[in-house]
Amino acid sequence: MEYVRNANGTSRWPSPSTGVSTWLDYWKSHKYIYSVCKCGHCGTTYDLVGAHVQKVFGGNELYITPLCRRCNQKTENFYVDTELVRVPSGL
Repeated sequence: MEYVRNANGTSRWPSPSTGVSTWLDYWKSHKYIYSVCKCGHCGTTYDLVGAHVQKVFGGNELYITPLCRRCNQKTENFYVDTELVRVPSGL
């Protein structure tokens, strides 16, 4: 499990520049599985997005993880139960 927070100001990147149409598809292209919201014990299977998060105890790097829209609005730190996919550099 990773302890993360939602990253601020990332909505200016509507989609990755890697040939996929959404950030959730970008995450799926690295993990090869369909997912559920990975925030704690949420487990929602609908209204998912590829959320930009940062590790609480580690640098300023941005990562993508599947979250439902409600969890993507959290302002407090939280745990995710999945491997994070790093956002491509140059954004």
